[in-house]
Amino acid sequence: MLLKKIFNNKIIRGAYLAWFAGALFYFYQYILRISPGIMVDQLTREFNLRAEEFATLGALGLFAYSICQIPLGIIVDKVGVKRTVLVSILLCITGSYFFAVAQEFWVAQLSRVLIGIGSASAFMCALKIVADHFPPGKRAFLMGATLTLGTVGALVSGKTIIYVMENSSWRHVLLNSTLLGGVIFIIALIFITKTRQTPHTKLNRHPFPIVLKNVIKIMKDRNILIYAILAIGLYTPLSVFTDLWGISFLKQKFNLSQSSATYIALMMYVGLSVGSLVLPWLSEKYNILNISIFSCGFIILIIFSYLLYGAPLSEFSLSVLLVALGFFCGAEMMCFTGALQFSKQENSGEIIGVVNTLNMLGSAILQQLIGTLLDLQWDQTYNSYGNRQYTAAQFINALSVLTGVLIFCCIISFALKKIKVTRF
Repeated sequence: MLLKKIFNNKIIRGAYLAWFAGALFYFYQYILRISPGIMVDQLTREFNLRAEEFATLGALGLFAYSICQIPLGIIVDKVGVKRTVLVSILLCITGSYFFAVAQEFWVAQLSRVLIGIGSASAFMCALKIVADHFPPGKRAFLMGATLTLGTVGALVSGKTIIYVMENSSWRHVLLNSTLLGGVIFIIALIFITKTRQTPHTKLNRHPFPIVLKNVIKIMKDRNILIYAILAIGLYTPLSVFTDLWGISFLKQKFNLSQSSATYIALMMYVGLSVGSLVLPWLSEKYNILNISIFSCGFIILIIFSYLLYGAPLSEFSLSVLLVALGFFCGAEMMCFTGALQFSKQENSGEIIGVVNTLNMLGSAILQQLIGTLLDLQWDQTYNSYGNRQYTAAQFINALSVLTGVLIFCCIISFALKKIKVTRF
């Protein structure tokens, strides 16, 4: 009945197709985001990198991503989703190509900045479509589905990247990613235009000074800031562990091969793909949003602590543990849902931008910090490829920073009990 209703109603059909195109862009940028973590040995050997230098490939992209969030929130609200998405995909395509042909490390770093800027609007635009075209009762599920589609990109690309590198090179991985970006550009060009004509779409026509005043007001709002900080705690284990340092850590602590460590690390995305759908849906259905965020934060702390400090596990048990960790990281989406309780349609993009800025900026800082901590502990040993080698104990010490972040977020989650929904 739902599918029949969607296909028989032009406005509803257009909204779902636009959301799918936006979510597909998010799927694409996820592939670009996780690729350095999978290609860590090849990249460090190619450019002769230290851990701190390698960390810049993740951190620079996230810094660019986070810095662009608030300006893009204003841009999306002012000019609409379509033009923002199309320009952003072109930036991702350009960055992927430059990375593929880079002969100097600074070119690779520049390409990650371009990819970070281009990727910045993917999640925001998909959520903006949801916020503008769907009622509150349907938002949490579609926001979760957006994150799920992104995790599918990570899962599908993991084995594909390893296969291409084993049979060709990491450069071919990025060249193929460039071609995929071109396909997604065409899809976005076709489908996102369909919702620009709906009576529900409302762009922000306020002059820039008023928009800037609204952004400042959002950033001063205690309720929104709490949700933004909690989003950092719920998302950081995924972005820092799986996107960059997790594979190397698993290889050292659990004595795994490159392919096994990659496969097991990506199990977090299996859990995330389910958790980002189930957790927001349950929290909205039973009106337990804040209780769910509070509970998931503590569960993530327990699981991640066991991963770092617990006894060695079999590959199967480790996979189950990471699936569970990824599942509860899906609660991140509830932080966006909570923050959007304080939005109007014309400023929803701005609120999403503020929350995502703090979220991704926190991840970028932590990625770089962990790389620095690894280098500070380095004992002058190299692996068989001639790259710096870090022990399991050194990884545990560096990754313990995340434990501290999780503890802090668990403490401030108590403040959610005092939140009352207000409007600007």
